[in-house]
Amino acid sequence: MKKHFIMRPLLATAILFLTAATSFGQCVIPITDSQPYIEDFEGDGFECWTVEANGGIWEPLTGSNSTVAAFSYGNSGDDARLISPVLDMSAISGASLSFSYAMMGLLENDELEVSYRSSENDSWHVLGTYSLSDYQNFYEETFELENLSATYQVSFLGRGLGGMYIFVDNIEIVSAMGCTRPVSLQATEITGFSALLSWSTTGNEESWTLELNGHEMLVDEQPYLMEGLQPQTTYSFRVRANCGDGSTSEWATPITFTTLCDVFKVTDDAPFFDDFEASQDFVCWQSEIISGTDPWVIDPGYLILNNTAFFIWLGGEAMLISPPLDITGVSNPTLSFQRKQLMGLENNVDELVVGYRTDENSDWQTLVYLPDPTTDWETVEVALPNPSATYQIAFDGMGHNAEGIYVDDVRVGNGQDVGVDERPAVVATVGPNPTSGMAWVEANIADGEVIVFDVTGRQMVAASLADGRAKLDLSAFAKGIYMARIIGANGSTTVKLLKE
Repeated sequence: MKKHFIMRPLLATAILFLTAATSFGQCVIPITDSQPYIEDFEGDGFECWTVEANGGIWEPLTGSNSTVAAFSYGNSGDDARLISPVLDMSAISGASLSFSYAMMGLLENDELEVSYRSSENDSWHVLGTYSLSDYQNFYEETFELENLSATYQVSFLGRGLGGMYIFVDNIEIVSAMGCTRPVSLQATEITGFSALLSWSTTGNEESWTLELNGHEMLVDEQPYLMEGLQPQTTYSFRVRANCGDGSTSEWATPITFTTLCDVFKVTDDAPFFDDFEASQDFVCWQSEIISGTDPWVIDPGYLILNNTAFFIWLGGEAMLISPPLDITGVSNPTLSFQRKQLMGLENNVDELVVGYRTDENSDWQTLVYLPDPTTDWETVEVALPNPSATYQIAFDGMGHNAEGIYVDDVRVGNGQDVGVDERPAVVATVGPNPTSGMAWVEANIADGEVIVFDVTGRQMVAASLADGRAKLDLSAFAKGIYMARIIGANGSTTVKLLKE
């Protein structure tokens, strides 16, 4: 589970690269059913820990709200092992190790290997290996430990493979009969007014103390449905266990979550409008990655003069989803927005599909398919079918290494009040659909152009509207799905077409 971590500028931190083992003290620490071992690297830093360095280094690093163990290195292939004090676990029959970690990649991702040994002469036994790049979020892991002894040690081996830093924190080793700190905190099923909170359990707990934004409450079930929350509000959540012998665990590392926005009520006189100028982050919109690693972001004027929603061009697919909109009171529900999709160096274009759904449990339906480039900003206006009280719009960006997709000035309201003029949005149908050959386009505009694309965005055929009709010959097309884009003076719309 991810936990937020804010770091002071790392490049200002002096790095010392060691080439030999460095000792920070000789300690033997007993672990019993009532006495766990906890290390958060606050205060004394690496007291009783040792580092075996092979070009790399582990050292304490202080961020804005905590100190962590940080691995860094000079050359690819360097490594260093951070080794715990000797742990005497001869008095217990079972134990678990939990810790949190984060990794900051660069050209490539580094590697973290977690191991144990029963004595100094034993070889290291690998528990888990990790490789990622997400330094702003900590991830938690828990392992059941084997071969307990009076001379037990755990270690964290950092391998430099092209990244920048590895962080480790909140190490805890607890008896299987002890009061274990909860890990794997999650907030799911988030609405504007509630969230389902969950965490790990061992079976030794009688209850838990849950803290939400500084307010504590006693709960006796997990997961716990937290109700009475406020929409569009960020909450910090942590928990500790209360066990049968009257003992309590350490507090879990907190996580944060944000409740969804309440439904926006849209009327003829009060349209929904967002030009993305209010914040450096989306307000009430959600960015959902479908494939790849790139989300929608707000470009704060780096590439375009004003703030815009931007989907980066490095590939993959992501959806930008609006807050829920109640459009049942709108006379002629219409969506308008500005879009820019510039052609890449190899004449490639990133694709944009605009869709809607009537509620969060419904499937997305296509409103507009936009695979073709623009030379500048273009206004798109389309009627919204099937109005509901929980309507949502989505901009689905598909990257093809072109110049990215820009969306701005999103407005939902009465068709007479939005868009570039007061004419109604383009509405069209195609029939027969499916078709084995010929199909007719009928639109609510007298003149315009019809362009048919395949699913890769390649233009297949074009025709002109005459008195609101156009004939398409798909006889030579392969079987499959095509998109017919109907373009008029007041905007455009896209209709899915199936060739049998």
